[in-house]
Amino acid sequence: MYLAGKKYSVLKSETSKEIVCPKCKTNNSTKVLIIGIYKHLIQIPFLSGGKIGESICNHCNETYKINNMPVNIKLAYYELKETVKTPIWFYTGLIVVKTLVLVKIFSKYF
Repeated sequence: MYLAGKKYSVLKSETSKEIVCPKCKTNNSTKVLIIGIYKHLIQIPFLSGGKIGESICNHCNETYKINNMPVNIKLAYYELKETVKTPIWFYTGLIVVKTLVLVKIFSKYF
């Protein structure tokens, strides 16, 4: 078991009707994924590591990362990425530590 590391979580996925797979030329089969990265300590998420993208064709299982995506898929990725927010639970450990410090500080005065 690792004490610290990073994990991935799918934030949003969408199958666009306008995208045609460049490899198998099938319409309505490419799924665009927004994947969130978070850094954890003892399996408790502390910080967000950003968002990455990926696209998968359901017909031929061709996978494209963001750096080698075709232009039409990349456009759909950026449109989807604008609608996705980073979840608050990516910062759970940081919020708990901050709350404990504030409780400790305020317990001296009350």
